[in-house]
Amino acid sequence: MSTDKPTFYYVDAHAGSGKTYSAHKYIASAGGFFTIATQTNDLSKQQHSDLTELGIKARVISLENSKAKTCTEQYVRHCKDLRESTVLINQKVALQDLEPARNQHLIVDEFPSPVEKFTLNEGISATRSFIGNLIKAVPCEFPGFLEVIDTDDTAELAESGKSQDHSLKEHVVQVSERIHSRHYRVFIAEKNYINFGSGLPDEEGVSLDQDESKKRLVLYAWLQPSILMNYRSVTFMGANFPDQKLFHYWKDKVNWVEHPEIKGERYDDFSHKAPLMDFKHMNEGDLVSWSHLSNNIGYENFKESVADVIAHEFPDEKYLVTLSAKDDWYWKSPNGKVISPNPVGLNGFQDHHIAVHLAPLRPSNMDFAIWQAVAGVSPAELMVAQACEMQYQFFTRTASRDGKHHSECDKRLTFITIDLAVADYLREVFGVEKPSELLVVPALNGYVKPPRKTRSDKKPDDAKRAAKVARQRERRAQQRAAAAEMSI
Repeated sequence: MSTDKPTFYYVDAHAGSGKTYSAHKYIASAGGFFTIATQTNDLSKQQHSDLTELGIKARVISLENSKAKTCTEQYVRHCKDLRESTVLINQKVALQDLEPARNQHLIVDEFPSPVEKFTLNEGISATRSFIGNLIKAVPCEFPGFLEVIDTDDTAELAESGKSQDHSLKEHVVQVSERIHSRHYRVFIAEKNYINFGSGLPDEEGVSLDQDESKKRLVLYAWLQPSILMNYRSVTFMGANFPDQKLFHYWKDKVNWVEHPEIKGERYDDFSHKAPLMDFKHMNEGDLVSWSHLSNNIGYENFKESVADVIAHEFPDEKYLVTLSAKDDWYWKSPNGKVISPNPVGLNGFQDHHIAVHLAPLRPSNMDFAIWQAVAGVSPAELMVAQACEMQYQFFTRTASRDGKHHSECDKRLTFITIDLAVADYLREVFGVEKPSELLVVPALNGYVKPPRKTRSDKKPDDAKRAAKVARQRERRAQQRAAAAEMSI
């Protein structure tokens, strides 16, 4: 793989500022072969309609409108035929090593994450043994982490996992594909790898350690820019480019150049809307985690409490709401419209002036650690790139986009989030001077942490305690043995 850095273009413009329209005009004037990569088929269809209105011949590639086996096959055929129409494909199709695309100018609408996180939960001893034998890792340049290496087994799964019959789960094949690809680097926390190995069953298939953390492997696949080297040119479009995960990881791997023609045409900031924006938050302490909402409060209880408060504060007002991806997306109030936690590109809600974000997006401690080690990204930067940027995308689905509903252009906008820290960051992005106000939600604000049990409250069992001490000693011995074997 070449060590030369590729040159990619970027377009950094706020949501709703007209960068997609600008890209379409550029395609019309520049000529040549263009590919637009979007995050969903619906967004591809939407852009297809917009391109057609401008007189640009376009087609959408999806499984819905073809008998071909895969979208990749359709796209490769399109490229080989040198069809003049602009083609719209999913980002997952575009982010592949496709030699036939060498004549295509690729425009990626919205910034994808360069990292895929795979969590392998193996509660069955037999599958835990299989994964333990499949995943092999060695020391790398990042302290505290190991790099997963390609083996004959991962290579076979990567090359034949989708063409041959087998009973493995799809994500195991995907992990193998990432490990086998020269365009990815796959890492795992050293402690996680050693712990998983120490919890593997013995020769008789018996696992003495029932620690749940030793039944889980978390792997991170980091995409390299080399995967896009076949395209004639590459352009990424989105908002807040310096805060994106893609820029954080690729900033030293790519020569980034601002696109000379494509830009946001309608506005450079939200100064025309900022005086109309109100922010409200529900929590003023440390960031609320999913664990706290689900285990201590109960997420359903939290949702119902928020719904009641919104109904009281904004009676008869319709609003957008987004929930945790781990939830069932049920919302009891008919005035609330639930949309995806990843709402990038949705344009159909510009008549809404209230938006309520209820998904806790705090990265895990392992996420913080690996971004710090591999990309030099601080916890504060990762919080912005993950939690704050997702909420920026959600709040800009509303009338903040200056949509078609001009009759309500002076109506106030209310953005409600869980944490004050996120609200304050977004106020700065939108240019809102008015401080965020506390929205009291009884289920959250009324929670009292139960008192910690004292020694006198506990009922020690000498036999259980002795057995636990013995297991701990055995685990430590296994960990030392595993670490010693790795250092050989």
